[in-house]
Amino acid sequence: MTDRNRFTDRPLPEGVRDLLFADTAAFRAMTAALQATWSAWGYREISLPTFEYADTLATDVGATVDAEMYRFFDRHGRTLALRPDMTIPTARVVGTRLYDQPMPLRVAYVGSVFRYEPPRAGRQHEFTQAGVELIGAAGALADAESVALAVAALQAVGLPEFSITVGHIGFFRGLLAALNLPERAAHQLRVAVDRKAEAELARLLVENPSLPPLARNAVLTLPRLTGDGRILAEAEAICLNTTMMRALSDLRAVAELLTAYGVAEHVTYDLAEVRDLDYYTGITFEGFAPGLGFNLISGGRYDELIGHFGPPLAAVGWALTLDRVLLARELQGVVYAEPRVDVLLAAQNCARCLAWAARARNLGLKVETDPLGLTPEALWQAAQARGIPRAVYHTDAHLLHVQDRSGTHTLAADDWQEVASWLNR
Repeated sequence: MTDRNRFTDRPLPEGVRDLLFADTAAFRAMTAALQATWSAWGYREISLPTFEYADTLATDVGATVDAEMYRFFDRHGRTLALRPDMTIPTARVVGTRLYDQPMPLRVAYVGSVFRYEPPRAGRQHEFTQAGVELIGAAGALADAESVALAVAALQAVGLPEFSITVGHIGFFRGLLAALNLPERAAHQLRVAVDRKAEAELARLLVENPSLPPLARNAVLTLPRLTGDGRILAEAEAICLNTTMMRALSDLRAVAELLTAYGVAEHVTYDLAEVRDLDYYTGITFEGFAPGLGFNLISGGRYDELIGHFGPPLAAVGWALTLDRVLLARELQGVVYAEPRVDVLLAAQNCARCLAWAARARNLGLKVETDPLGLTPEALWQAAQARGIPRAVYHTDAHLLHVQDRSGTHTLAADDWQEVASWLNR
């Protein structure tokens, strides 16, 4: 087997992929749109290392994400890991380097993250997250800002249809505290609620007959508490303690502010929201698009995480997975066009042509020079084959020939007003 065949048979490991021209251009455009959006809200961007000490990155991630981390050793035998998300590295840098900055602190980031997840459509082992964190601000105003900015971000990346589902981890934790189940049963409850598996919940109640009627009703009702703001009133009937009541109060305050932001039409509520990451302490939210069975954006409040690395600070934020947005846009008919060159220029052995190309680029034109010495006819054929609308060549020092689908047009090479008019048509 030749080297070429060896690499052709298995060019990449599973879970990673190449992004070619149009997709790369789409990624860059989405990133630029996000940067402009969060900058308008006062967020400043930071860059974080791709790997850190494994025990740092494992802080409060939960058992699932901890098992999905890529770990390896450095030459001193220390265990390192590729970052599985961007929130923990952000919490680390805030807790160790930015804790004395004026608060609130608004930070943003873009970068690759790595998790060993079972390969499925839209799920990669390496994917790109862009996100924001609002540090040093507790309460509904900060929570609502984070959700409203998530809506603005999904609009900025050109996604026509999406929804944000908002929950509160305190509601479920309050229920767990009221039920006081054994650890194994509590885990089964969490899994069943996360899947909204009512049959599993009913079976769990049969296995735990000592639960009082109010608690049993709360367990069976919880998966159905999904919808618009009206379900927050319905949820009062199953509150078993003040923890659950406080969670509802938080959500009502956020819902009122989201109406003021003008984004309520994009938001639904889900009291059965249960997350894999253990660091969440308050509201949680996810963004979804039609046709995808997994989230595009994930966020929430995590008031205890930064305290692992420095002074405790309240925090709320989200991360958007750009790979999934790209897939969601394609399903909704949003296709980013291939990057296009404006002009293919014959420039071999022509110093004036290279000078002309430099000036044309300064005027904003995308000019590609032909290094093969093609004839005018072959130059035009090459331009058509690659989607370039115009071929340009000189026949002497002063004449410029522009060929497009309407024919060949001869211009004065130094008449830049006329040249620009032709090339920008």
